[in-house]
Amino acid sequence: MRAKGNVMYRFESLAIRGHRELEVPNTLRLLEEESDRLAFVFPGRGYTAQAPLLYYTISSLLHNGINVLSVDYQYFNNPDFESLERDEQFRWLYDDVESAYETVLNEVELRLEILVGKSLGTIAIGHILDSYPKSSAHKVIWHTPLLLMEEVTQQIEKYRPESLFVIGSADPHYDENILARLVEATNGEAVVVDDANHAMEVPGGVNDSLWAMEKVIDSVGEFVRVKSSQE
Repeated sequence: MRAKGNVMYRFESLAIRGHRELEVPNTLRLLEEESDRLAFVFPGRGYTAQAPLLYYTISSLLHNGINVLSVDYQYFNNPDFESLERDEQFRWLYDDVESAYETVLNEVELRLEILVGKSLGTIAIGHILDSYPKSSAHKVIWHTPLLLMEEVTQQIEKYRPESLFVIGSADPHYDENILARLVEATNGEAVVVDDANHAMEVPGGVNDSLWAMEKVIDSVGEFVRVKSSQE
């Protein structure tokens, strides 16, 4: 059992088989105080759920009474994955994501409310929107979304989930005009952190990066609270 502040929760995992029937590692954080609400986190390829942006996002979700499931990809430094062509890598990702999502829908007695994606995870969420159109009812937090990837932006504009976009102005995937278009399409919100890179780090000192993280997590908490109060 773990505690974050005064929030107590325990760790479990789900039996998920994805691409080629390989295990899809995952971590389910279940609140000790009963709650039927669930958020599903899709990390980046090498940016895990333990890295600052996702760690504190998960903490915020738990503090707001939301259980959290994260998939823990095994793609980074995986020679089997890295030897594949790009399309085959995406197929692997999609197989894992579909299996994980269907497991949540069919086997977990919790109400899935929120999807969170970081970088590669935003591709995963775009695929979920395409494959399961009813998933557009979920709220979505897009951390450092791949705005220059046309397939992802088209999926967002087509399904228009309630969205919070978080990105740095120094992120190579940042495009001011595309972001504005997506915010309008989803009636969403955006947090653009000046000078932050794709890891949501600001060069020049630790304090600047900590300030950026605080700004982002405040916005995440507010987004979750505001949206939840409308249920």
